[in-house]
Amino acid sequence: MTMNPIHEISIGESATLRRTVSESDVYLFAGISGDMHPNHVNREYAEGRFGGRVVHGALLPGYISACAVNLLDERLEPVGYAAQIFSVKCLAPVMIGDTVQCTVTVDAVDVDRRKIFFAAEVRNQRGELCATGEKVVKVLRPRPDSKEPSP
Repeated sequence: MTMNPIHEISIGESATLRRTVSESDVYLFAGISGDMHPNHVNREYAEGRFGGRVVHGALLPGYISACAVNLLDERLEPVGYAAQIFSVKCLAPVMIGDTVQCTVTVDAVDVDRRKIFFAAEVRNQRGELCATGEKVVKVLRPRPDSKEPSP
């Protein structure tokens, strides 16, 4: 077992996730979050305003999280980590049916505070920048005499 796996993470490392956002994704997110605004779920309303239904901006941090998991998960087990900060700035709408490409890049590693900082961007299938953001994760410490992580 690696006692301090944060040393294995390097600035500049990145991971990318591509996903086509389906109508089902939007409706499931609307149901889970309770955000049933007509921009997302009413075809006629959204067509008149945006040319189609807009994906919830709050869904994008989930894609950012999935990218970070792809980059970190096996490397930080069994110690583990916990997300501390998500920040997303939506710059252009993501529409139902768009294929998004989310990329996270390790921006900084603070070994003393056990934190990894990521810069993130989300682009659509045309390469348009739809969102930028950041994510911060805290690497957990192993509990003494245990294989279970602690905060």
